[in-house]
Amino acid sequence: MGSPRPDSAPLTPALAATAGAARREAERRRALRLRLVLIVVAVCAAVALSTFFDTLHDRAETLALAGRQHDNIAAALAEQAARALQATDLILRQAMLLDPDAGGSPPERESIPDLLRRHMSGVPQVRNLFLFDPARGLHLSTAATGAKTDLSDRSYYLAQREKADLGLYVSEPFISRADGQPTFVLSRRLPGPGFRGIAGAAVDVLYIRRLYQALDLGPGSTIELLRQDGMTLVNREHPEVSTQRSPWLAALQSLGARDGLHTSVVSPQMVRVQVSLRRVPGYPAVVLVGRSERDILAVWRGEAWKSAARTLVISALAALLLIAFLRQLERHERVTAQLHQSQKLEALGTLAGGIAHDFNNVLGAVLGYAELAGQQSASGTLQRRYIDNIVVAANRARELVARILAFSRPGVGNARPVSLQKILAEAHSLTCAALPPGVAITLEVSQTPLVVAGDASQLHQMLANLLTNAVQAVGAGGEVDVRARPLEVEEARDCTVGRLQPGRYACIEVRDTGSGMSAEQVERIFEPFFTTKPVGAGTGLGLSLVHGIVLDHGAALEVSSRPGAGTTFTVYLPLIEGEPAQDPAPLPAPQGRGEVILVVDDEESLVRLAEEVLASLGYEPVGCVGAQQALRLFRAAPQRFDAVLTDAIMPEMSGLELIAELRQLRPDLPVVLLSGYGGPDLNAAAAAAGAHAVLMKPLGAADLARSLARILARTRSATGSRADFAA
Repeated sequence: MGSPRPDSAPLTPALAATAGAARREAERRRALRLRLVLIVVAVCAAVALSTFFDTLHDRAETLALAGRQHDNIAAALAEQAARALQATDLILRQAMLLDPDAGGSPPERESIPDLLRRHMSGVPQVRNLFLFDPARGLHLSTAATGAKTDLSDRSYYLAQREKADLGLYVSEPFISRADGQPTFVLSRRLPGPGFRGIAGAAVDVLYIRRLYQALDLGPGSTIELLRQDGMTLVNREHPEVSTQRSPWLAALQSLGARDGLHTSVVSPQMVRVQVSLRRVPGYPAVVLVGRSERDILAVWRGEAWKSAARTLVISALAALLLIAFLRQLERHERVTAQLHQSQKLEALGTLAGGIAHDFNNVLGAVLGYAELAGQQSASGTLQRRYIDNIVVAANRARELVARILAFSRPGVGNARPVSLQKILAEAHSLTCAALPPGVAITLEVSQTPLVVAGDASQLHQMLANLLTNAVQAVGAGGEVDVRARPLEVEEARDCTVGRLQPGRYACIEVRDTGSGMSAEQVERIFEPFFTTKPVGAGTGLGLSLVHGIVLDHGAALEVSSRPGAGTTFTVYLPLIEGEPAQDPAPLPAPQGRGEVILVVDDEESLVRLAEEVLASLGYEPVGCVGAQQALRLFRAAPQRFDAVLTDAIMPEMSGLELIAELRQLRPDLPVVLLSGYGGPDLNAAAAAAGAHAVLMKPLGAADLARSLARILARTRSATGSRADFAA
């Protein structure tokens, strides 16, 4: 296990099929995530595009609505201007008939101003009505000071004098010499031979301006009355008189011969303005109504920003929901993968337990007889060397079986306060003893005591596996760094294995400088029998065992690796308060006092081995092959036996069933249960059946001696107490 090597051998067909299924499942999950992301992106894009196009449509509608409004107002004002000019022209024609030097019966000059006032009394836009001809000394006016004013330099006089067929002339705006108010004049040539002067009507600019000001088109709007050559006659926004050409001359030129036009122009202030032009029917004047696009679109911009904000909020919420869903999906997949991993390990453990039980029976006989043969062989002989090699091979087989059995033993076997500094030092020392050349291990441990609750042997095995894995990963040369320190976790988070909850943890990092692993390999490194090493270089059980130990201790494990960047395994073990338990000093194997021990097993070789071991310990063994034979012997003489040593799994009757039968005959009978497949469930069942101890196969003589001595001493103590009570 660990970082991959370039020369890794191909997997077996079964593992290859499993790997293919795992890859397909990973691809399916990635495809599902991609589809979800694309769907959310497509929905958000559709919402954004819909909002964008709706906003553009609203903009066009807003401009079109403003254009129609301006066209309608311009048409109405043009019609009003036509009526006003028509009324002014009418009284102007009537004034022409009052020329005192004309033929017929002209009125007296003194009465003409009153007649002029009478004509203009119903036309409020006319400020002054006058007749003027300096050649005849004619200057009759409705203004109080009008008769004394020289008008011969005015454009409306000069234009009529220069052109006989001019007709109605509209002058530029100016400040009246009669009353000092802004005005423009409509003039006509007096009839008669030659030039006989003019009749003029001064139009009140302020009157028309007040009329335009009554129309509120919003900020940025303008209304003007223009002469057809572009001269501004009345401007709603500017009361001052100007003889400059209107800034709307370009729009006026675009009008041409048409009666009306709606267009967009750029004002002198570099602002785009929507303008509507409407020609005043029958008169050389044009009404202009305009408003800047910026002001027209002010409300639209506000709504557009609101729509954009709503779209952004919706997109953000969709993105947050997608992220939350993907995280939940990832967590669900991780939990599901962990559940599948646990189920596979459980199934493997069940299979391993059955195989290991039978294998331990054979291995127990090999190891036991090899130890007995070694006791009977002289040191240094060829026979003793052969026996020692058998013992070494048997012990290696026992370690392999123990690793397999670890999968079938859920939970922590013996939880107690354990010092991680001590376990790390032992694992480091054990690994350094067999380091390949060019490989260095650096150990850095915090001075703060790191005490956790757990099984010391399992924790030692976990750390030893991680160290061995890292050493194998770096190959012929590299570094392995091991660090241990206390860590405060503030927020819960998922790890590669397990989940961290807020609290204090011991953080152990094992980092190697190997070639690293791909993401696909990291997903599978905890699968039983999966390995990236060449054939013969690994069993594929090391990290699977680490996986089980981490979960059994309520811990978590994080794996960080990239191809070419090495691998880091980080283990988080919950810290506890307290002192680590001290291991008792080894004691010599206690000897028996000739007690009779009933030995029961379905393997005859193991029965004979147990008899020889018990005899060497000072006991009198009675061996039985199978539970039925043992039950017959015991029924014949229940008080003969001081204790029973029985196997847990036998074909005709299990060890637990045998114990129940024996204790019905003798309730105080001491019983020791032997099993090659232990665990908390078996321990609980054995205690419920009345067994005093459970020992694991292959069995050592010292363990058996201490267990028998302990339960026999307890039985003697109980018997002595009852005797004293009876006495």
